[in-house]
Amino acid sequence: MKSFLRIMIIFMGIVLGIFLGELATQVSWLEFLAFGQDIGLSKPIELDLGFLTLTFAFMFKLNIAGILGFIASIFVIKKVI
Repeated sequence: MKSFLRIMIIFMGIVLGIFLGELATQVSWLEFLAFGQDIGLSKPIELDLGFLTLTFAFMFKLNIAGILGFIASIFVIKKVI
């Protein structure tokens, strides 16, 4: 149960950081927080097995605020758990 809670806290920290980074684009002196990179498959991969077609796609968007959210979530985990 503790490992699930840790994963959820880290996930929430990253998502909240990315969200705040996107909001920071509207403030001129915080625009650097939105600087980041999209990592993943730009086009989905399709696997056709004849009777079943599977489509795989993965895109991960990470910015500076997301990294700061990840670091903050690590500190929260150390304090809470």
